Amino acid sequence: MQIRRVRCESCDGFARERLSFCPAPNVAYTKWLVKYVLALRREMSITAVAKFTGLHWESVKEIEKRYLAKKYAKVSLGSVRRLGIDEVYLGRKFGFITVVRDLESGGVLFIGKGKGGQALEPLKSRLRRKAKQIEAVAMDMSNAYAAWIGEVLPNAEIVYDHFHVIKLMNERMDALRRSTMNKLDEEQKKELKGQRYLFLRNQEDLSGEAARSLKKLRFEYADLGTASMMKEYLRNIYRMADGLDTARDAFTLWCDKAEASAIHCLNQMAKTIRKRIEGLLAFWKHDRLTSASQEGFNNKIGWLTRQAYGYRDEEFLHLKIYDLPNLSTRKEL
Repeated sequence: MQIRRVRCESCDGFARERLSFCPAPNVAYTKWLVKYVLALRREMSITAVAKFTGLHWESVKEIEKRYLAKKYAKVSLGSVRRLGIDEVYLGRKFGFITVVRDLESGGVLFIGKGKGGQALEPLKSRLRRKAKQIEAVAMDMSNAYAAWIGEVLPNAEIVYDHFHVIKLMNERMDALRRSTMNKLDEEQKKELKGQRYLFLRNQEDLSGEAARSLKKLRFEYADLGTASMMKEYLRNIYRMADGLDTARDAFTLWCDKAEASAIHCLNQMAKTIRKRIEGLLAFWKHDRLTSASQEGFNNKIGWLTRQAYGYRDEEFLHLKIYDLPNLSTRKEL
C-alpha cells in the first residue's frame, strides 16, 4: 500500500504517516504479522519461518528482536532473596559475559559485558535498593565478585558453591600430577600418561578395573595418592556433614591434615579454605544453597549458541539469554 509523507507546518519538516496497525514507525509489516511470526517461532527456526512466510530472514529476526527488547527493557528484581552470579565465555567475538540470576525463580536478572565487579556496575544502584531483602549470593571463588558484593550488599552472605570448591581441588591435584610426570623418566611417564581422569573422576563412578588401577597408582606415587584421597575426603564433607558445626570441624580437620602432609597443592587448598571458611559454611546456613542451576544454565547458553551456529548480533544474543528460561532445549531455534 502507499504511505503518505506528512509535512509539519511548524518546522517545515517531513515525516512518514503513522499507521495504527503497524507496531512501530518505519516498519513494513503489521501487528497481526508480528503475532503470527512470534507464534510460528515457538515451534520453528528463524530460517523455517522465513521460508514458510516468504519473509526475509533478517525481517523475522528483527520482529523477534523488537519483541524481546520490549519484553526485557526493564527486568524487575521483584522480591529476589538469593542471587547466583557466574561468568560465561561466548567465544572470541563476544568474550565473557556476567550473568546474574534469581536462584529461586530461575529468571535472568542482568547480563553484563566482561567479568568481575566492573561488569556488574550498571546493576549497582538497583541492587542497593534491594539490599535489605537479598540474603545470599552464590558464586565461584573469584575475588572480584566477592569484593563487589561485599561493597554493594554488605548484609548478604556470600556462598561459595561446593562444585567450584571441588573443581579448584581437582585443578590443583592435576597440577601436582603434571609436576610429578615432569620428574619421571620416559618409561615411568607412560604409566601416568592418560590417567588424568582416573584421579579427577568421583571414586563411586569408577569401574572395578579403574578403581584397582587408581589404588595401584596411589601406592606408587605417594603425594598423588595422598592428594587423591584428600579430594575424596573433601567431597565427603559436603555429602555427610549434617550441620554448620559439624562442617566447620570437618573443614578444620581437613586443613590440619593437608598442612601436615607438606604437599604444596594441599597447603594451597588449606590456605584457601581457611581464608574463605565463612563462605563455605554458608552452604549449610542457607539450606545447602548451591549455584548448580547456574552451571546448568551456562550449558543451556552453550546449547543456544550451537543451535544458531553462532550469533553475529550481540544485542540479540543477550535478549535470547534473557528469554532462555522460557525455552525448551528439546527444540531447534
